[in-house]
Amino acid sequence: MNKYSKLINDIKYDFKDCELLETSLTHSSFNKNKKNFEKLEFLGDRILGLIISINLFKNFKKDSEGELAKKHSFLVCKRTLINIASLIQLQRYIRVSDDMKMKSNDSIKANSLEALIAAIFLDSDFETVQTVVENLWKEEIRNIDLSKYDPKSRLQELCLKINNKLPEYNFVSKTGPEHEPIFKISVNHSDDLIVVGEGKNKQDAEINAARLLLKQIENKKI
Repeated sequence: MNKYSKLINDIKYDFKDCELLETSLTHSSFNKNKKNFEKLEFLGDRILGLIISINLFKNFKKDSEGELAKKHSFLVCKRTLINIASLIQLQRYIRVSDDMKMKSNDSIKANSLEALIAAIFLDSDFETVQTVVENLWKEEIRNIDLSKYDPKSRLQELCLKINNKLPEYNFVSKTGPEHEPIFKISVNHSDDLIVVGEGKNKQDAEINAARLLLKQIENKKI
């Protein structure tokens, strides 16, 4: 367990069953004869969702259901998972094939973090994993800024307010190698208000496009 000592210190949980920990850190590409984290990821996703839901319900009593849902989406989204996985340097411990090491591993980090949550639950109990998650997510929960996360919702609300018309998103192109693609998505509100956003996937490209169009609309003071 010595090679995991820093990780154990960072998550503030010491495993009784080291095999559970190693499984949560093993990608399917590593060894076909080894257990991988895919099933643990499935369980961890559900556990994380429940823990975050409980935390929001207890701590944001004045929020509407819709506001809670937006906060929940932000706290369990891939971007947040990647941020937290990077914070504890999870990529240092994940076992992948040599080929996969050459590619972007953001998704693998996020998936392994969910698997790690499931492994802690199976190694202990719900209260213990709840404490671990709330410690890891403490700063994310404290500093929720939906304006940075959800410009698409802000753009939609603003466009509906201006002339009751939804923004239109259109796929422009996909370039670059398969392991590092660049997607371009356009969004427009009128003929003279159209921008193109870029991202590593379609969702990120749409978010960046929405953010750019928001700036244009705000600058025009429509």
